[in-house]
Amino acid sequence: MEKQWRIVDVLRHSRHDWLNKIQLIKGNLALNKIERVYEIINDIIREMQHETKLTNLKAVQFAELLMTYNWQPRLISLEYEVLGEERDLSLYDEDLTQWSSSFLAFMEKQADGRQENHMSISIEVMPQGTNIFFDYSGTIQDENEVKRWLHNCQLPPSIYLDTFDVHTNEMTILIKIVFS
Repeated sequence: MEKQWRIVDVLRHSRHDWLNKIQLIKGNLALNKIERVYEIINDIIREMQHETKLTNLKAVQFAELLMTYNWQPRLISLEYEVLGEERDLSLYDEDLTQWSSSFLAFMEKQADGRQENHMSISIEVMPQGTNIFFDYSGTIQDENEVKRWLHNCQLPPSIYLDTFDVHTNEMTILIKIVFS
């Protein structure tokens, strides 16, 4: 079960994240690494742009899942990006959140804590629908079990599993939402 965040928890995590970013900038300034400072600032800007695009999709639960995922100790680190134009995905929010939560929880069981495990999610919004790519690199303890889970997973009618490719240390999945 996912943690229910209170406003004070959200503010504390946000403040902590921003202090870390500011300290990283200060440290590089002290070392006179100006180019690195610009890289860090550009990374922050890019991250905030994707966060803005994510929240503009109006899939509130899904956005909360992605934005707060790394706030708890996890075996998988997660990053996301949103490509394309704004679109209201609120009709798909609950289904998308439930499937993504189940999938991430399943993958946490497949990951090995002694290795670096990373999930990148790309959300591509197009006029006819939305493609969501899950790109995983890290440990997969049983690729056959992952394939079985993907073959047997129950997706709501509005979302379908288009393709997946699973290997020992990497996996790609494409799920699609087709607008009616």
